[in-house]
Amino acid sequence: MLPRAEIQTRLESLRRVLSRKGLDAALITSPLHLFYFTGAFALGHLLVTAREIRFLVFRPLERVRQESPLPAESLRSLKALPAVLDNAGVRRIGMELSTLSQERFRRYQAILADYQLEDLSPDLLKLRMYKSSYEVDCLRRAGELLAEALREALPEWREGMSELEALGRVELALRRRGHPGLVRSSRGNEFATGLLVSGKEGLTPSYMVAGEGGCGVLGFPSGASLKPLLRGEPVLLDVAGFYAGYYVDQTRMLSVGEPSSEVKDLFSLALRLMKAGEGALRSGVPAEEVYFRVAEEAEHLGVSRYFMAHGQEGVGFVGHGVGLCVDEDPPLAPGVKTPLSPGMTLALEPKLHVSGTGVIGLEDTFYLSEDGPQRLTVFPRDLYLLP
Repeated sequence: MLPRAEIQTRLESLRRVLSRKGLDAALITSPLHLFYFTGAFALGHLLVTAREIRFLVFRPLERVRQESPLPAESLRSLKALPAVLDNAGVRRIGMELSTLSQERFRRYQAILADYQLEDLSPDLLKLRMYKSSYEVDCLRRAGELLAEALREALPEWREGMSELEALGRVELALRRRGHPGLVRSSRGNEFATGLLVSGKEGLTPSYMVAGEGGCGVLGFPSGASLKPLLRGEPVLLDVAGFYAGYYVDQTRMLSVGEPSSEVKDLFSLALRLMKAGEGALRSGVPAEEVYFRVAEEAEHLGVSRYFMAHGQEGVGFVGHGVGLCVDEDPPLAPGVKTPLSPGMTLALEPKLHVSGTGVIGLEDTFYLSEDGPQRLTVFPRDLYLLP
């Protein structure tokens, strides 16, 4: 169960947002944010005002009452909402308008025609950028469980095994440790536990704006495919660890047998890019400066043409926030002026796309403390050699 004190802290932060924006109430509707503020996933509404909190549940009421420390009550129809709002004496209401379908938004517009609705979505995402000690502990545990799973699964990989089977071994080890097998994306992407690509086929671009592509399979054109793992080829494994709703993001490089000297050299350069980005993760630094620092290092090392070169389009970022979703704010990208601050958790993922060879890079998740970045993804960064 999400600790009551954690929930109260989050609700007080939300109330400060309401006060600053001059809103009478927040009406939270998305299941993920209901979980964030109540500790339970539900179809329903959370009404938060300066004086009261009401958790109005359509379903599953009894499970919500078991999982959330907040009292929950049944609300079976949207038509009952105006009476609840009138009783609370509110008129200006913040909602997550950007998460609603057009049909759903029009329904709220019709039912709440007497109220002023304003978008609260950016404010909620900003609240989630700053992690509490409880959240950092969850992320840290996710990194530990991911490392445990890789230590179990990787020795099972063999030459000739398909990318999908190899990833499946990792997924099984993660599921044994409580991973749900799916990864949430705040940008609507579809992920399993991660992406595995090998050899030059890893350069195949996908529709997702990601640090790597991969052939995938028909109907899911990204990541692992039926391609076999071949001796000496670079294998990139980008996996999200999970614990208690929170994700960490990690990429490691592997090879079946000894890789070529080119792959070894490229890996050493990717490691230098990672260290350059890690050195830029400092409080007060604009998010875009991390990207610029890594791009400058790529220029210095003579690999700019490979840097985040995902197909003809390229990728205009070198990292992102992580938490309840694997791709949260802020992106570490040009134009993002958000200053990095203690409490943020950030994934840094410099990658090189080398024609004829494949995708080579690393990714780690960091907690930005008052003293600098702390790495939460603890599996060794070394190039992992398989038999």
